[in-house]
Amino acid sequence: PSEFLRRRYVAWGIPADKIAVMRNARPAVEPAPMRPVAAGGRRDSFGFFGNLNPFKGVPVALDAALRLVRGGDTRFTLALHGGMPFQTKEFQEKVEAAARKSAGTVVLRGAYKARDLRSLIAAVDWVVVPSVWWENAPLVIQEAFQHRRPVICSDIGGMAEAVRADVDGLHFRAG
Repeated sequence: PSEFLRRRYVAWGIPADKIAVMRNARPAVEPAPMRPVAAGGRRDSFGFFGNLNPFKGVPVALDAALRLVRGGDTRFTLALHGGMPFQTKEFQEKVEAAARKSAGTVVLRGAYKARDLRSLIAAVDWVVVPSVWWENAPLVIQEAFQHRRPVICSDIGGMAEAVRADVDGLHFRAG
């Protein structure tokens, strides 16, 4: 589903002429309405959607939020949408502690159903995909684009391929 993965398979020995890219399809959806612009014209509401785990970059997002808070900027929100059912107690406690230290900027929203995505994404300006591993073709990026939300993502794998830097989102160095 991505040129990134195709290149990996070719590097592993599959003949290039034997493998093609066929992108994942998504059902058509009515885009979520845009959130009203915050004071001063800021688009300052960020959302993470998916499983909360270290590989998906949740610690990266939390670290970024806490850096802003320590620097005195609390004029943003980071909503973490997703559960942690298979994570260690230690990881869960770290996420919860970071949210408590965030001066109310980080909000744990918990698990959600796919049918609720439209209403949840309506409350964010940006979708954050801070994975530290190679994502192949993350559905969350396709979902963000369906709802006309730009994506801020790691600069690796299928994420970097899916998000055109400075066009429909931004890249940052993984980790």
